[in-house]
Amino acid sequence: MRLPHGVSMQATRGSLIVRSTKHVRVLSSAILNGGWRRADSILIQKVPKNFRCDNPLAYLLRAAARTHLDANTTVGFLTAADPSKFGFSTCQIGRVMVSTVATAGTSNSARAGEPIKILDSPGTINTLVLTNARMTDGCIVNALQTATEAKTLALRELDIRSSNSGGEATCTTSDALVIGTTNEGAVCKYAGAATELGRAIAESVRLAVRDGITKHDKIFPGRSLLQRLCERGIDTKDLEDAFFEKYIHHQSFGSRNRVRKTFRRFLEEASSDHNVAALVLAALRIEDDGCLGLIPGLSEKEFVRDPVSLLADELIGIAISNYIAGSKGLFEYVRFDRKKPSVIRRLGPFGDDAVGALVAGASSNVYSSLLGKR
Repeated sequence: MRLPHGVSMQATRGSLIVRSTKHVRVLSSAILNGGWRRADSILIQKVPKNFRCDNPLAYLLRAAARTHLDANTTVGFLTAADPSKFGFSTCQIGRVMVSTVATAGTSNSARAGEPIKILDSPGTINTLVLTNARMTDGCIVNALQTATEAKTLALRELDIRSSNSGGEATCTTSDALVIGTTNEGAVCKYAGAATELGRAIAESVRLAVRDGITKHDKIFPGRSLLQRLCERGIDTKDLEDAFFEKYIHHQSFGSRNRVRKTFRRFLEEASSDHNVAALVLAALRIEDDGCLGLIPGLSEKEFVRDPVSLLADELIGIAISNYIAGSKGLFEYVRFDRKKPSVIRRLGPFGDDAVGALVAGASSNVYSSLLGKR
């Protein structure tokens, strides 16, 4: 683990502390000593998930005292994430080196500008960017911008969804950031995307934030389709409810519990197929674009109305249901598409067809299995 000269780090389940043998010039959004500072320590203090405190500054001052840190030269943050599961990355380009430490919990993920719900399980991404570059004031502000852009890119690469709307997340509601420099390296006036320093910051932050999210939240790029749907507010119970809303019982099927287990088995089987996953996720990605008016020839308002001229959503639904269960699956898809049961009716033009086809394909296989034809 490479850090700038004279900088060390210690992480436990209760806190993460970065220390420097000499004062580091920092700019941060920290609760304790935020803004421009000369600091020799950075503290990220863990709090309970149900943390409620009217005076977080006093809380951090007590935490600094417990860990024998000077309150005047310590920059302090709070997190509900486990600090020992931090993400880390170092990047050196040319004469500049950048190391990033990130503690990342995304249970409170959000999309900048949207209405925010109050959640019981707070999540925060704290990003500590440390470099040896000699940075001007303007360069440090520029570095904050580049680091924020890179954090958002990391969220996009993992397809983190907003816990409020299910749309693409750009942050959590309580993110914090610090840029610190030991002032021992090359002189830098800028830290944008075209500079060596900006590129190093972007790469280091992107990898560290991804690493922190993966370690803490167990969110991997290749996670299951059912997990990806759950992150969009569609859980397995919702899919099960949609199935049972259209379910037609036969006495030979046995108990409802047997039918439920059979449906879940075929749902998991279908969703674990990468071809099915690719088609469903493609439909959901198209839906994201459609809601932004990014489909050529189809405005945002027209897309939301699901015009009769839009056939691509049905074509994807046909492909999914046919792939899962053949012509029987296609018949079942038509049945589901007409009534749009349960969670399916609240989805958009592409989401209702793709998710409806996934349920329909699994449903068709349930009947075939329980009737002894599969």
